[in-house]
Amino acid sequence: MGLPLLLAAIALGGCSEIFDDPTPENIYFEMRGEAGDRVRAIYSTQFVAGSNEFGVTRVQVVRSDTVIHEIPFQRTMDISIDRRWFVQAESLEGDTLAVQVIVNVDDRGLLNETGGIFPDEPWHFVYSFNQLLTRDLDVEF
Repeated sequence: MGLPLLLAAIALGGCSEIFDDPTPENIYFEMRGEAGDRVRAIYSTQFVAGSNEFGVTRVQVVRSDTVIHEIPFQRTMDISIDRRWFVQAESLEGDTLAVQVIVNVDDRGLLNETGGIFPDEPWHFVYSFNQLLTRDLDVEF
């Protein structure tokens, strides 16, 4: 009887990832770019989002926090209750900013991209656990 238990323990040990809880706990957000550039970041975990037949995700923000950041910066936020996260970054001085953005949920990488924040076109990202959303966003506050 010892051998079957040993084999079962080995089999289950190799399959431990099956039993890992994928429920998100924290979002890690980092923005790099020209040192000293400033952005207005609007954060929310309380919003409604859904994609339409044209592939546009509509985000209706219910409650948000606004923070002025000086680049480079990093922030970790708890999303264990709402299991969703939205960020919109805007240029404060009306300049085009070249940035690199990194977003991780717990220890899983979600995004690592380089791009721009334009005067009339903020950068935004939305994450929602177990919901398929697009990067083409229509945002309402």
